[in-house]
Amino acid sequence: MNTRDESATGSAGRSSSERLTPRHWIYFTLITLVLLSDGMDVTIVSHVFPTLIKSWGVSVGGGIAFVVAVGFLAMGLGAVVAGGLSDRWGRKSILIGSVVVFGGATALGGTSGDFTAFAAWRILACLGMGAAMASGNTLLADLIPERRRAALLAMAYAGVGLGTTVGAALAGTLLPTAGWRALLAVGGLIPLAVIAVLVFVVPESPAFLSARRWAESAVSPAGRGQESSGPGSKVRTSGSEASVGTILSRPLAPTTVLVWLFGFFSLGTQLLIAQYLPTLLQLPAPGLNTVQSSTIVGVYGLASVLGGVVVGAILARVSRFLVIGIVLGLAAVVSVVVYLLPDPGFGSLIVVLGITGFILPTAFGPTRSVLAAMAYPANIRGAGIGVAEFGGRLGAAAGGVAGGTLIGAGMGLSGLFLILLLPIGVLLGSLTGLRLQSRRTQVPEQGEVGSAGPVTAEGTPARAAAVD
Repeated sequence: MNTRDESATGSAGRSSSERLTPRHWIYFTLITLVLLSDGMDVTIVSHVFPTLIKSWGVSVGGGIAFVVAVGFLAMGLGAVVAGGLSDRWGRKSILIGSVVVFGGATALGGTSGDFTAFAAWRILACLGMGAAMASGNTLLADLIPERRRAALLAMAYAGVGLGTTVGAALAGTLLPTAGWRALLAVGGLIPLAVIAVLVFVVPESPAFLSARRWAESAVSPAGRGQESSGPGSKVRTSGSEASVGTILSRPLAPTTVLVWLFGFFSLGTQLLIAQYLPTLLQLPAPGLNTVQSSTIVGVYGLASVLGGVVVGAILARVSRFLVIGIVLGLAAVVSVVVYLLPDPGFGSLIVVLGITGFILPTAFGPTRSVLAAMAYPANIRGAGIGVAEFGGRLGAAAGGVAGGTLIGAGMGLSGLFLILLLPIGVLLGSLTGLRLQSRRTQVPEQGEVGSAGPVTAEGTPARAAAVD
């Protein structure tokens, strides 16, 4: 399939059976680098905070906590707004603007003369990051053949974990020699360099171009008011109406609520562990030192990257609902194992938490984007992914508050992992609901446009079951 802009709208039947080409891998690599920049940026700033505390006398519970909390909310707002706008103005154009905002704001944050200016640049950067995550995932979903979509979305999300490692390496190299201002400048220029290449290499979404052409033709008296429908559903597909309001209307409202709920508990739980794991490891029990806890956190992060790649490969061949359900079940098992671990020391923890890192971030990280991308018609996919990311960022803020409260109340490593069974149960329930919804509604897939607009790609019930 030729995916260059206007000529990129081959039929869904052809795209479904098409194998990945070198072009697909180039698109995948560049968009993954954008997601990597997201993880890198968050890590870089977390290393900058201690310097600001010492230099400007900023309090952790006041200024730093404010920036972190408002930053998460800004990411959520950026995701939901960019998701809707990408359905109207194009995934590629919104992605470019988003990366320019977050890369530029991160770099300019290094020019801050006081904490107020730093906070303003940081919040603007977070707004752009949330928008980039939503629009980047949407563009990748549209450019990849249907049967490989879930797999490559999961693999791309592994770039966020790899970005954490890259950010830590940059911080360790630049902070002692060049200072925090240079670190922010480099951290902002990297995504800008990536997007400069992406502008000339990655095309606009063929699904968006198809929907736009159909919407333009529907403006004529003969085409006005046409709808796309499938068994049990009737979803307007005009590009002018592809917005958050559309995904909140029947019959998509239950799906949207479930996607938001899954996003809230998945990212919220993932970041609760990521944010507080070093603190938990250095509590009196198990009482590890800084070097030991950092080593375990590094192993946990690398294992999460490997987990994302492996699950992505499996998703290329197995039902997404089955794969995600199994991974969530394994997440429950390893949570209980950590809880039951007797007298944990460095040796046992690095093994158990290494295995945990392979499973937990994989269950909580890429799964929301995979489910959202496959749950909506192509012309409102951006809004759907934006809602999932919005829920995720709100969950991240809530997870940060919950984790701090529980640890402050005296809960340790084992107790916190046992509590993870609650969000895992909610996620399994949401997954079951999404599975039932997918059976009730057929979803138009990339590139197939009939005379009355985008139509369903699944076709027969047997075909729909195969896609599921």
